Amino acid sequence: MMDLSEEIISKLKQSNNLLRKQYSNSHSQKDLIRQNLRKSATLIRQMETISAGHLVNLLEGRKIGGADGSVNQTNGEPPHVLYFFQALAKTTDGKEQWASDLYVPLLEEQDESSGNRRSYLLAKLELEAATRLLEAEDIRVMLMDGALYHYRIDAPEEWEVLRALALKNDTLLVGVSEEITTENLVQLPAFAPFAKNPYSYDRDLLFGVLNQNEMVYLEDIQHKAGLTSVWMRLGATPAITGFDMLEEQASHMAFVGDLLCTLTPKEGRGIPLWLDYIDKEIRITDQLVEGLVEQYLDPDVRKQFFTKMRQSRPY
Repeated sequence: MMDLSEEIISKLKQSNNLLRKQYSNSHSQKDLIRQNLRKSATLIRQMETISAGHLVNLLEGRKIGGADGSVNQTNGEPPHVLYFFQALAKTTDGKEQWASDLYVPLLEEQDESSGNRRSYLLAKLELEAATRLLEAEDIRVMLMDGALYHYRIDAPEEWEVLRALALKNDTLLVGVSEEITTENLVQLPAFAPFAKNPYSYDRDLLFGVLNQNEMVYLEDIQHKAGLTSVWMRLGATPAITGFDMLEEQASHMAFVGDLLCTLTPKEGRGIPLWLDYIDKEIRITDQLVEGLVEQYLDPDVRKQFFTKMRQSRPY
């Protein structure tokens, strides 16, 4: 184990105790949160696993698709760095659409941060791949990795194209969120007492509160910008995940919940297996980045622009 000063170890132990005291909810608090949730929720329901035969009937011969993207970069600091992007949209029967791009900050005007550009490009490619799949295949449900809201913000033009096409084709567009970073519950009067902490994230308040395969929808805080959001607990983890969908398609909320329940391993981390499969297939590894740079960039270009001096350290 690396040598650390006693001061750091002491502060780490103190932080552990403070976090336990300040943010961990006791059983009585969890019971209170659940009571308040029942009073405030528009809908709380136990999701059900759909049998294979029934799912075939519900889909009416149409398909399920999923879309995800990946980004990786060379070592270095902007603008002396290369960003590689890939996106994949794929149906469960193997039909797929790919999209890819390369971002070179040194060749771009300095009118926006590289972070904004990265977010835009990744969202754009995922939306384009999903759009192509909807154009090529008869998709009933299209699962996007991440909340739909972020696509609306990061790539609004491409988002509107996919949104319009989904409505035209009667394709349920569903964003699945692994990380819930909102602080919406404390906006409700029943949860105001829990706003005493510096951060009052919904994910922390609801940790261990929902039963397995339970979903909850609160219209007052989960309906905005043309989207309807739902929290759920799938798999064995006590943490919540979520999904959002177009408000025009919200009447299918129960079906979407049951579908996600069906596609998610019971002992997993709460994310549909198909999205994890696509994530694994699309991921751009460090080894792939290194291989591409070594094969396609001249040695002098690599050394001048994309090699950090620390890489020449003798240790």
